[in-house]
Amino acid sequence: MPWRLDGHGAADAPLVLALHGQGMTPSLFATLLLPLFSLPIHVLTPRAPRTHSVHGAQHTGPSWYAYDGNQERFRAELERTEKLLVGFVTEAETQLRLRPRARALLGFSQGGYCGAYVALRRSDLFDAMVISGARVKVEILADEIRRAGASGFAALLCHGERDASVDPQAARTSYTTLEAAGVDVQLRRFDAGHSLGSRQVTAIRDWLQGHWQLPPPA
Repeated sequence: MPWRLDGHGAADAPLVLALHGQGMTPSLFATLLLPLFSLPIHVLTPRAPRTHSVHGAQHTGPSWYAYDGNQERFRAELERTEKLLVGFVTEAETQLRLRPRARALLGFSQGGYCGAYVALRRSDLFDAMVISGARVKVEILADEIRRAGASGFAALLCHGERDASVDPQAARTSYTTLEAAGVDVQLRRFDAGHSLGSRQVTAIRDWLQGHWQLPPPA
């Protein structure tokens, strides 16, 4: 699976696994995440393995999973993606000789849907998640959410109030469910649509800095 590594820091610096949205590339996503690279962290951005038509038949782009509305097949796709990403992180850290003392999963849009699933199911691997422009599949993650709440897991949910792709109410439902289970969760709402703008990424940077008690941005 192709990937790119950004940021800086020692081998034990915290690591962010960044999952782009459908149709995006790691390079494009890295351009949006640029403010994060001033922190002493590593940002690892893989390219989604599937190919999906974007904007009709005009062109194709990377996709994390196939979705046809069938929830059983969707869950199977999420499980497949979980195995893929956990294996990828393990192999990439070995190859790069990284020993992160903490990990967070950051996902936007489609990357947020599968990212929340992976991070909550593997709260032994990730101590935090940042989910933007997506919702947490709380209806199939009740046990995982309770375990995450008991483990000290933290979450930042970001959503545009004018998001026409994912109802902002879905983010609020995700927030209340996580909070009720004891997860250290914040919800940040932005005057934006289905996007990941500079104000939002700066807020994510500041949240990560505080969560991991990192030095101020360089």
